[in-house]
Amino acid sequence: MVANKPVAVIDYSVDGISGGRISSWLKVPFTVVRVVEGEPFPSIAAEDHSAVIHSGSSYSIMEDTFFMEGAISFVKRCSEAGVPQMGICYGHQLLARATVGIDAVARCRRIEIGWRNILFLPQWSAAGISGEKAVWQSHYDCVVELPAGSVVTATNGHTEIQAFVNHRMQLFGTQFHPEFDRVQGNECFAEDIELFTKNNMDLEAVLASGPGFNTGEVVFDHFLKTFRQE
Repeated sequence: MVANKPVAVIDYSVDGISGGRISSWLKVPFTVVRVVEGEPFPSIAAEDHSAVIHSGSSYSIMEDTFFMEGAISFVKRCSEAGVPQMGICYGHQLLARATVGIDAVARCRRIEIGWRNILFLPQWSAAGISGEKAVWQSHYDCVVELPAGSVVTATNGHTEIQAFVNHRMQLFGTQFHPEFDRVQGNECFAEDIELFTKNNMDLEAVLASGPGFNTGEVVFDHFLKTFRQE
């Protein structure tokens, strides 16, 4: 850990529970900032944190939310200060929008939801994780362009950029949600029966499935070790 500085978990979720789910996997000091409760970004000093994790959200990255300007500014400040950043789903898309522009993100042709397989490429480089693995997905938007120097580390037929890393800018993004284990993930799916019905998807089949590996432990550890923050 760098000078015992905490990891900042920026929670963009409408219900304000993503920060808790993410931080439960961290083995290092952390602080959680719930964006929906105000506009915290001007008061957050990037250099006071060893790393930053941007959560997912039910907001669309295509929308100019009340916090979007502050979020983009904060991503840039972290980058300028050399603070490693991870983005999850919405946060992953935010990293692309903040560093490339609005054209870096787009609406998907169809929703991707459920325990869906993605292909972890050799560039992922986390010990023991390669090939196709099931992960928790729920998104309408996706990243279509990355900042120069980025490397795609996971992909599938629905969303080409499922994960990426940029060592120069110290960015790490996952379109999927590593914070969900099988129990929490299926509880979340079961609470939204209408979404599955509307998209002609078999919820029972989804609930019979689960993650292909311990995503919470592996992915957050991989992020921190990628930039030597642990």
